[in-house]
Amino acid sequence: MIETKRLEIRPLTLNELEKHIKSPDDFAKDLGLIPSQSLIDEETKDAILNHLLPNLIDPSKDSLFYTMWILIEKNKRAIIGGICFHGEPDINGEVEIGYGIDVEYRNCGIMTETINALIKWIIENRKVRMIKAVTDIDNVSSIRVLEKNDFKICERTDKEVILKL
Repeated sequence: MIETKRLEIRPLTLNELEKHIKSPDDFAKDLGLIPSQSLIDEETKDAILNHLLPNLIDPSKDSLFYTMWILIEKNKRAIIGGICFHGEPDINGEVEIGYGIDVEYRNCGIMTETINALIKWIIENRKVRMIKAVTDIDNVSSIRVLEKNDFKICERTDKEVILKL
């Protein structure tokens, strides 16, 4: 687990991730937390079922790169978002991150704080040399969060922006 001033950033075990995807409310209640309002949409659910879970089951894989890390707001004891890797670092040491946060917690520095803490944690992983994030071209808030964490735009298409650190 990673801890910041306002957050606990906690990776889920295989059983926790399975329960979280099946019943987010029951999962949160089991942990004594308030559930997220918008964390598991259909796209996220599909990615978890078809990418994260099959790799999380594989004992040869580093589970921390194949699970969702939930963001727990310390004061309210609420799940307010999540962040994950899109797999282990590739042969060049590059790893991709994806994230989301409940609407009411946007634009208050929470995701900037989360990514900053994750960067500090990941620097300790010698296999990682570069972190990549891909976001919609019109998601100005996400681009700004990444830039605040020293990511640089390295590619721009009609639909998305690719940033790297």
